[in-house]
Amino acid sequence: MMEPPPQSTAAASVVSGSTTAKIETLLEAHETLSATADAKPEDLPPHERVVVHTDVPYAPKSRFFPGKAKEMISAILREKLSGATYDADTAPMMVRDITDAIKTKLKDMNLERYKLVVQAVLGEQRGQGFQMSCRCFWDSNTDNYAHASFTNDSIFCVAGAFAMYLY
Repeated sequence: MMEPPPQSTAAASVVSGSTTAKIETLLEAHETLSATADAKPEDLPPHERVVVHTDVPYAPKSRFFPGKAKEMISAILREKLSGATYDADTAPMMVRDITDAIKTKLKDMNLERYKLVVQAVLGEQRGQGFQMSCRCFWDSNTDNYAHASFTNDSIFCVAGAFAMYLY
C-alpha cells in the first residue's frame, strides 16, 4: 500500500483550522434554524407572528343580482341617450356621465365588500358591427356581471357592470 506524501505541519494545521471553522459556522447556523423552528408564537417578536382572523366574512351578506342590475343599466342608458345624437367632442363626457350614474346606482344597492367596475363604449351608428369582450379571474360563487346596450339612429352604447367580492 502506498502512503500519502508527507505534509508540512504548518500546512496541515491551516487546513484543519479552516475546516474546523467551517464546521463550527455550520453548526451555529443549524442551531439557530432549529431554535427558530421550535419557537412558540408567543416567543417570537411581534413582526414575525402570524395572526389568523376568524371574523372575516367569507360569504357575502348581500349578493349582486345581475337581473336587477341589467334593468337598472338599461333604464340609465334610455334616460341618458334617448333623443341624443352622436358628437365626437361630447362623447367622452357622455360616457363618463353614464358610467358614473351606473356606479352610483350600484352603490345604492348596498353591496358590502364588493369591488364594482363599470365599463361603457359609445360610438356613432353607421350600420357597422361591434364586438366587445372582457376577461377576469373571479369566483363564480360570489362574483357576477350585468350588461345592456342601447341603439338609436345616431349612436350605440354598450355598458357593463362587474361585481367582484373581496374576501
